Amino acid sequence: MATGLKEVALIAGVSVQTASDILNCGRHDRYNPNTQARVKEVAQEQRYRPQRLGRVLRAQSTGMIGFVTANFSPEDGQLEFYNVYPFLVGMSHHLSARDYHVGLLEIAEFQQKNDKDLPRCLQERFYDSLVIHWGLAEKFAGLMPLLGIPAIWWDAGLFLPNNCLDRDEAEVGRTITNHLIELGHRRIGFMVGQRSWEQYKQGNPPHYSYSQRYESYGAVLHERGLEEIPIKGYGVPQLTAQMKKHQLTAIVTMSTASVPYVRLAAHKLGWSVPQDLSVAVCDFEERVRQTEMCVGGVSYDRYAVGRQAAEMLLELLTQRDRTVASAKFVGEFCVGDTISRAPAR
Repeated sequence: MATGLKEVALIAGVSVQTASDILNCGRHDRYNPNTQARVKEVAQEQRYRPQRLGRVLRAQSTGMIGFVTANFSPEDGQLEFYNVYPFLVGMSHHLSARDYHVGLLEIAEFQQKNDKDLPRCLQERFYDSLVIHWGLAEKFAGLMPLLGIPAIWWDAGLFLPNNCLDRDEAEVGRTITNHLIELGHRRIGFMVGQRSWEQYKQGNPPHYSYSQRYESYGAVLHERGLEEIPIKGYGVPQLTAQMKKHQLTAIVTMSTASVPYVRLAAHKLGWSVPQDLSVAVCDFEERVRQTEMCVGGVSYDRYAVGRQAAEMLLELLTQRDRTVASAKFVGEFCVGDTISRAPAR
């Protein structure tokens, strides 16, 4: 049978208040390391389990951080935003060591017009703080003052001086394009997709990164007197035709998902990657093991960013004005197995 707090205090030779401060209230720093170690050791030996409800009442804190996102798993069963998993793991690892825990809140369709339409866990302040992911920025931002819950906006397309955490996507486009040019490439295509390209042309890109990556790619080419070449569509026949027409020596893709299609199209032309065609990816996850070939481009360590988000949250919770300075991250460029010098074609 689990032991209560009074028994732990008695065995450890401390007051109940001291035991509670160390085990329940996050005030262990008031006591010397030997006292902390003795109380924790006794608690472990006696299988003491704190009552979280009591801690909530005492500290006026649930110890829960909410990760709020647009729907991960739509009705068709195809998971969306699966690449946020390393971010969640990094954030959870950092927070759990400090006695905070992460909860996932999916919002499939955000039609709410006031705080009464929000999920009960937000209405009832179940979370001490929130991390808000892409897909909810414009619709959610207006309701945040009504919630009264401090939040960090990650990958949300908000670029404010405070409480935002994003990658510098414009730098991603510049970095890739400059490296390819330095390797002698002059005919560099950029895969844009047909539907996404139409949305972009109408002023409604699928994600802020789409515009920033493509426009910085185009800007670098123009500075060097070169032509930007948008490659529309993902079908192999479409790719083959456009790659042949423009005699590309390099192609930039938004993600690793496009690489197999590019390789198939290159194969149909009798080209090989990277000897005849370099492929550079704007976003691949640094901590995800690649099984076939290591793609080149710009990597993104979402695990590390998750830990940074956790640090920002912990600071946020201690600030009277509930703000922390925003942060931007720039990925690391690598040539991998898909990028080489331009061929003498």
